[in-house]
Order: sequence, then C-alpha cells, then structure tokens
Amino acid sequence: MWVLSLIVFAGGVALFLEPAEASADEGESVGDPIAGEKLMRELDCYQCHGIGKEGGDVGPDLTNVRLRRSKEWLFQWLEDPSLTRPATGMPAFTWNSDQEIHDIIAYLDTLKTPVDREKILKEKDLAKAGELLVKAYDCRACHTIKTGGRDIYPNLTRIGEKLRPEWDKKFLKDPEAWDPYTFMPNFHLTDQEIEAIVAYILGPK
Repeated sequence: MWVLSLIVFAGGVALFLEPAEASADEGESVGDPIAGEKLMRELDCYQCHGIGKEGGDVGPDLTNVRLRRSKEWLFQWLEDPSLTRPATGMPAFTWNSDQEIHDIIAYLDTLKTPVDREKILKEKDLAKAGELLVKAYDCRACHTIKTGGRDIYPNLTRIGEKLRPEWDKKFLKDPEAWDPYTFMPNFHLTDQEIEAIVAYILGPK
C-alpha cells in the first residue's frame, strides 16, 4: 500500500502524482454504473486489471480503487493517463463523451467496500489490527505483503530490513510530504491505524 515511493528513495525514480482532491460531486454520482460495467468489458479492462473476482494482474486491482482515488482524480486519469504519468502503460482511450468516463467511475463506486476502522481498531492485538487494515484498504491490490498480493510495486514483505518504523509512520501520515511525485495515495490514516499497519508489516514474516 504505502511505500510506492520507496523506489524514489532506493533508486531515485519518481513514479506517479498524488491524487487530486475530491471534486464537488464526490458524494453524488452522475454516471450510470450498468453502462460503466458494460463499457469496461467492451474496452477489455479485465485483461489487465482485477475487478471484482475476475480479471488480470498486469495493473492494479480496481475492486476498491475508490478507497484510494477520488472521482475527480479518476476522471483526470481516465481522460488521459499520460498527463499524470507520462511513462504509463495505461492506454489513452478515445471517448465519445465525458459521460462514458462518469459511467465507469459510477460502476467502480459500486464495488467499493468502506473501511470500518473503529471496529478494526477494537482488536487488542496491534499487529492483527494492522493485518485487518491492510486487507480493508486493499493494499495488496498493488503490493505483495507476506501472504500474497501483487508485485506491481515494491514488495513490502521484508521492508522492515530496509526502513525504520519512524520513517514508515511519517510516510504513511503524508506520502506527498516525502515525495511530491509519489503515486501513493493519502488514505488520511489516523495515528492508531498507522501504528497498527506498521506493527503488522514490520512484524514476523
């Protein structure tokens, strides 16, 4: 989930841009989710992305992408991915109208599973709470973390051998403060969530 900009520190390569702030219609969809799902199949998005319980693993799993990205950010990305990341392998589609993009976002919105952080943080075992948060925030959509995931971005299983907990916590608090070009989203985690996630990731393999 959180150390996408490790590549910046380890190899000096900036990956992506931080997600934009939510748009004014963030709480109100203007798209048709049924049309959006149909369009994603027509565009063969499933060839590269996991969506729901199907799809490929070339790109990040999109099932819970709305936990990571605002509607505005997704619109800008889908409109022309190269404007956000010039070197991206994501194709720029020729849209018939903005409505098609809104429809896709509306469909992705239906797949989102909100995180019940209060319930998770009632877990007395801090590392276990962190494991539950990693699952809830779908960190394995991009990273391999101990028991599975995707090696699209840095494998975090042995990250404790490279970084100190203090750095990890500061990065999770505000990724952009460490790297303005990071693709790592700001999940606006609470201090308790950060403590738990770090405890899990840096704990026994």
